[in-house]
Amino acid sequence: MEKNDNLHNADGKSQDINPVNKEAQDALENAMVEESAVKQSLEGQETTDSDGEKDEPVKEGTNKTTEKVEDESTTHEDAIVEEKETVEKQEDTIVEVDEDEDEDDNEPEDDSVKEIPEKDYNSMDMPTLVKELRYLMQEFPINSFRTQAEDIKKAFETADADAKKEALEKFTEENPPSDDALAPQFEYKNAHATEFYDLHSLYRKQKGQFQRDKRKQQEENLAKRRDIIEGIKQLINQEENIGTTFKKFHSLQDQWKATGNIPHDAYNITWEDYRLATQNFYDYIDLSKELRDKDFERNLEFRKKIIARAVELGAEENIHKALRELQELHRMWKEDAGPVAKEERDPIWDEFSAATKVIHDKRQAYYDERDKKSAHNQLVKENIVAEIAKITAAGAKNHKEWQDRLEEINVLRELFTSTGPAPKAINNELWNQFRTVTREFNKAKNDYYKGLKKEQQDNLDAKMKLIAIAEEHQDNENFAEGLQIMKRIQAEWKEIGHVPRKDSDKIWKRFQKACNGFFEKKTAQKKEDSKEEVENFDKKMKVYDALKEMIPQDDKKAMLADVEKHMADWAAIGRVPYSKRMIQEKFEKLLHAKLKAAGLGAVDAEMLKYQNKLASLKNGNESDFKNERFYLRKRRDEIQDEVRQLDNNLQFINAKDDKNPFLVQTKKNIAELNKELDVIKEKQKQLNILQRQLKKEEDDAAAAAAESEVASENEDVEKPE
Repeated sequence: MEKNDNLHNADGKSQDINPVNKEAQDALENAMVEESAVKQSLEGQETTDSDGEKDEPVKEGTNKTTEKVEDESTTHEDAIVEEKETVEKQEDTIVEVDEDEDEDDNEPEDDSVKEIPEKDYNSMDMPTLVKELRYLMQEFPINSFRTQAEDIKKAFETADADAKKEALEKFTEENPPSDDALAPQFEYKNAHATEFYDLHSLYRKQKGQFQRDKRKQQEENLAKRRDIIEGIKQLINQEENIGTTFKKFHSLQDQWKATGNIPHDAYNITWEDYRLATQNFYDYIDLSKELRDKDFERNLEFRKKIIARAVELGAEENIHKALRELQELHRMWKEDAGPVAKEERDPIWDEFSAATKVIHDKRQAYYDERDKKSAHNQLVKENIVAEIAKITAAGAKNHKEWQDRLEEINVLRELFTSTGPAPKAINNELWNQFRTVTREFNKAKNDYYKGLKKEQQDNLDAKMKLIAIAEEHQDNENFAEGLQIMKRIQAEWKEIGHVPRKDSDKIWKRFQKACNGFFEKKTAQKKEDSKEEVENFDKKMKVYDALKEMIPQDDKKAMLADVEKHMADWAAIGRVPYSKRMIQEKFEKLLHAKLKAAGLGAVDAEMLKYQNKLASLKNGNESDFKNERFYLRKRRDEIQDEVRQLDNNLQFINAKDDKNPFLVQTKKNIAELNKELDVIKEKQKQLNILQRQLKKEEDDAAAAAAESEVASENEDVEKPE
């Protein structure tokens, strides 16, 4: 047996390969190596004893050639050309599969089966996954998409689990835990799941039937091959023309080649039986040198054609197509091509092995480049997962920021799905990590908007209360009171945050309408009142001018009486326009000067002048009282603070030095401030007295009105019918 006539050396290596235990090869190499390794020594042994010329004469009567035999046996010159044309026309059906999958899965028996498109099932929703499985079952052989079917099933189970989890979270949120026996219980129903698992069950049933039919056919093929082996064994015992025997042998070989696959558990022993029977045929059939040499020559020519095609495949850009056809060339080399002369055996094998090595080197380079891309894709996807987790952890403060974060996530999601696959060992794990971090982002975003929705509802409720207040006071004829209320609720409205968008315009228009109604009535009333206020201003100007022109008199009492008369005239006049309000200050200054001229002290003059202010307040409104009270309290606090500061300064001055100018001035300032403080206290007292008096008058008027109303009702009751 020659060392190089072994099929497993086709990849340029000489290591032994066990086809039963081999698990580390891809689908294509499984198909090539498993059939080749078990038959590794056939060709070297086929012609071991029939290579040399036999010196003994052929025995008469025993397979003796009586005449020149025409070469009517099956020839193979056109077989390689026909195979080349067939391969060039067919589509590439090689697909990437898991290395631990069954050798027949995902590998169509017929090269005419179209290629299954590669899709990312993890990114599909449940209805789409159902459609995808149905599409594969309708368009492809049932044994050709095991990997796709499993990927679809895993993706569907993940999506179904996510949907169930979301449904449970929603149910828990809407139905808090309760001890009530009648409380609703969580139920999860998914029509898509029912449809999918029914369809997947049908797929498994059809695939099981296919496997049973396939096994039955393999058993039938095994029986045929055993019959062929027995037929080859019987040829040795037949006494007939060598040409006829050789034609029968070739016919049996053709039948062997035409027989389909057999069970793998019977493959080794069946092939070994065939190899031994064939070897024995060559050992015991005494071929004529001419016939043998012609057979060697024909086989050599056929093998050279196989080599030529293998060399052409070295330039094929589609590595999958090249590997698939190379697989067929190895089968033809092993099964279709017969033995060659001993001196040609090693050179012809080395030549074929070299052509095979070129293709396998290209295959290795292709997978090395693919592994580099996969490693790069892994790095990209890991960075995307980390960036999404970072964005989720950072969160956002408002709607705009969340929308910006969402846009960033969408860009990262598109980049992740558009990036090619990572190494298969980590690809699914990366997808699960991606789903986890995007789900966490969506949960954080949804939690924010749930809280925002509640906050907006609270804001809506608060604004509706303000609307109720505005509508209640839009007809308030007490404009001073209404104005304060409207200003307050408008300020509160601005402080309240956003409300649901669908309600925003509607409630604003309602609030604005109520506020505008009040201010329109106030403006109309103000225009009406302005005429009277202008007249009041003219009257006050006359009083002011009269007081200004009053000449000081020697009779202080008479002069004081005249001043008090002007004060009374001034107080009897109503409000003046707001733009003319400074007339009050001018009048008070003039009044103060006239009172001093009438002989009154500063305090008495101030208090008498304040009586005029009180008279004005009596004709004013509540806000005027509030403003005056605020001013007096503020001034009182200022004086007290200033006195405390001056007293504190005295602590740093020698109290025995009465002539110290600073000490003297400080004490003088304190005395003046205390006088002013007494005046302020007196003003506060007079203001309180006036306010209590007005309150009493209002209460008396209200009581009188009530008594009048009761008396009127009693009169109505006592009237005879």
